[in-house]
Amino acid sequence: MIDPTPAFQHAFDLHRSGQLSQAIAAYDALLVQWPSHADALHYSGLAFYQSGRADAAVERIERSLKSDARGFEAWSNLALAYEALHRSDEAIHALQEALRRAPRETEIWNNLASLLLSTGRPAEAERAVRQALLLTENHAASRFNLALCCQAQGRLDEALENAVRSLAATPNAIPPAGLKAQIEEALGRLDAARETLATALSRCKDDQEAFPLYFQRADIEQRQGLLAAAAQSFEQALRLEPKHGAVLSELLFLRKQLADWHDLASLRERFRAGVAMGQTHLSPFCLLSDPSSRSEQRQCGERWSSQFPVAGRSTRIPGDGGLRIGYLSSDFRQHATAVLAAGLFERHDRTRFNVVGYSTGENDGSPMRARLAAGFDRFVDAHGWSAKRLAAQIDADRIDILVDLKGHTHAAPTSVLALRPAPVQVSYLGFPGTTGAPFIDYLIGDAIVTPFAHASDYTETLLQLPGSYQINDRDRPIAAAPSRNELGLPDDAFVFCCFNQAYKLNPEVFDAWARILTAVSGSVLWILAADGELTSRTLAANLAREIAARGIDPSRLIFAARRTHAEYLGLYQRADLFLDTWPYNAHTTASDALWAGCPVLTWLGETFAGRVGASLLTAAGLPELIASDEAGYIEQAIELAGDRAMFTHFRQLTLASRESPLFDTTATTRALEAAYMQIVDQCRRGVREPLRIDPLEN
Repeated sequence: MIDPTPAFQHAFDLHRSGQLSQAIAAYDALLVQWPSHADALHYSGLAFYQSGRADAAVERIERSLKSDARGFEAWSNLALAYEALHRSDEAIHALQEALRRAPRETEIWNNLASLLLSTGRPAEAERAVRQALLLTENHAASRFNLALCCQAQGRLDEALENAVRSLAATPNAIPPAGLKAQIEEALGRLDAARETLATALSRCKDDQEAFPLYFQRADIEQRQGLLAAAAQSFEQALRLEPKHGAVLSELLFLRKQLADWHDLASLRERFRAGVAMGQTHLSPFCLLSDPSSRSEQRQCGERWSSQFPVAGRSTRIPGDGGLRIGYLSSDFRQHATAVLAAGLFERHDRTRFNVVGYSTGENDGSPMRARLAAGFDRFVDAHGWSAKRLAAQIDADRIDILVDLKGHTHAAPTSVLALRPAPVQVSYLGFPGTTGAPFIDYLIGDAIVTPFAHASDYTETLLQLPGSYQINDRDRPIAAAPSRNELGLPDDAFVFCCFNQAYKLNPEVFDAWARILTAVSGSVLWILAADGELTSRTLAANLAREIAARGIDPSRLIFAARRTHAEYLGLYQRADLFLDTWPYNAHTTASDALWAGCPVLTWLGETFAGRVGASLLTAAGLPELIASDEAGYIEQAIELAGDRAMFTHFRQLTLASRESPLFDTTATTRALEAAYMQIVDQCRRGVREPLRIDPLEN
């Protein structure tokens, strides 16, 4: 009988030298004659796995184990193939079988721990990794896994200790350094985390290692308010990974936050090109403040939303009794959305609606937080909860309509919505555009921000409220303002203001404002300083440089320090005219200005974000302050500043607008309730059609 050993040795030698296709062919030739040769089946399976063919690997190694199930290596390699196919339970079983045959193999215990960690079973993983460490006390990979286990279970000090020990065992290894910095950040030791990353970056030998460290460092620098440093770190990361959508988004947004526009045009172009190519992880929120079309915003939103695993639609149908409305947000604190919506939660008709707030953000301890919590029938502090846990809670609460107040903004609980915990899910107020998400059914807008003619650019079914979509709280106190002199403003100048955040400013807006300032002699532009002394200085220097480059003395650019909300509203008493921005208008800030009696000048754009100013002014009874284009906006600003009688007329109209529908909190609440009733009616009938809510009689 022919001995198969030489044929196997030949195939194995090819395999060991890395010639995988030749090795597979040699193994196959051997198996023609000896189809049950366990080693040939096992190692050909391993070669298939190494070639990226995990399905073929599973078939071969399973056959090898039918011939000889004694070898622990075959079980270990089968686990690798199962894991590559996302068959985690089978991979865990295979590793357990390997350990039955080789209980003193440290690597197998550690591999089992890694797999259990990846499937969300940190306590079981910890038992496995501690077994590995009993066998090999200073096993660096096991120390690393133990740090992960402790971190996952909230034992951060213990996690840090093991990350340090893992790093000490392998001082040039990058993953332990990154984990150590991550744990230090979680413990609030941000300076230590930055130092850990700096040391690791100095040891990086290739770009692939450095990229995640730059990304991680930038995130820490943002938390510390070191935005210019964060931009440099993201710039380094983008140099290493030019097509990384998240890095491009972060860098572009930081440039706008700091008014650092030196490469804004090229970053914008790269972003829009990425959208066109279907690049992943490009932030839809970042795109809103750059020139873009509604169709581009839809494409970006759809691509972003596709990263969230989607559950099947809820089969629950709302009952005939009172409706249960859930509001979902991470901004139930002192935040612009809360400033607008606090009165809504309080004014819901409790005879027809039960209203629950689901908060995924931190409790800032503010009076606004206390007011919001008291405004709901029930307030669920879900900060730190997993998406699965919160979705299960919403489903258990039998919420009929879940209203998302975040969209694709910072810290949005999108993954909760993707799990479809409510029969109907609605986007409202927090995100001025389409989410592109298949798990959001309706978008609440109005006839100006979301005309039905634009419906093809929205994945959601459009619902139009009467007047403006924006709810406003009538209970916003306005503090008495200091004098102009105390605020650093000239007493006799015409004061243009814009208290929008800096990311809404851009070169095009500054070009227009420079033309206005040139035409209105002695006028000044009053804008909002940034948070944090360092960022504020950087922003002020950048904007001073930009205005000087347009021929305007930088002393005509005046910055307002951050204040309490009531004091901030009082500032509008010392301004003459609020100049809106584009393509992202003032939203809450425009309502703030009108509420405090300061006229707002805007022009009607093409996207939701660029049409909000027009929506607000129309509802406030001030449509004359809506220009049709940029040229008309510039002309009207100059005219208002030069005609005191006209300006006084609009100032009086603005003061009177406090009694307009824009600030009728109760009426907007009733309109929303009518919308919710019609949405539920459609749900019961199994249809989804655009809705327009008619004005309600008092």
